[in-house]
Amino acid sequence: MSPTALPTGRQGRLLALALLLVALSGVYLLPAAPLLDLYADRAAAVENARMLLPRLRATADDLPRLRARLAELRASAGTQKVTLEGSSDAIASANLQSRIAELAAAIGVAIGSTESLPAEVRGGYRRIGLRYALSGPYETLVKFLARLEIATPPLVIDNLQIRGVLRRPGTAAVSTLDAGLAVYGFRNNENLVAANQ
Repeated sequence: MSPTALPTGRQGRLLALALLLVALSGVYLLPAAPLLDLYADRAAAVENARMLLPRLRATADDLPRLRARLAELRASAGTQKVTLEGSSDAIASANLQSRIAELAAAIGVAIGSTESLPAEVRGGYRRIGLRYALSGPYETLVKFLARLEIATPPLVIDNLQIRGVLRRPGTAAVSTLDAGLAVYGFRNNENLVAANQ
């Protein structure tokens, strides 16, 4: 197309205006739009940092108190008894059984039967377990389980089953439940390794 063949007059001006708009939009879309998006992203990041700054300062101010609390917890954990006592698995199991019997008697839970479970090695510890058949009112069983949860040394409850006692129609309803559960405590295995060497 030669320059003489280009439209002139009103049609030429409209074509020139359209070309100018295409060129300006190209200039905007190619370098300006990504730069504006980058600016908006950076502004959002700065705003987030401004909002986070007071929280970080509060946390930094609280750090000495948290470190002191951590030292307290470590000291108290070092003095707490975390394993069962006993020079053998049988003695540790007997100690565990007497401890649980004391807890049950203090609350009023009736122990129907007790069965020793085989000891298992778990890392540096030996897991000593007992299976119990219990009976008592719901509230009493819940209190007993709560006492087991906070017992020292720590105990693990497993395979808990609670059943209501079925009664014949017309007999007085008794609010006792039967429960079965396994209770585990841990004994330090390092003593056994040292004794065998």
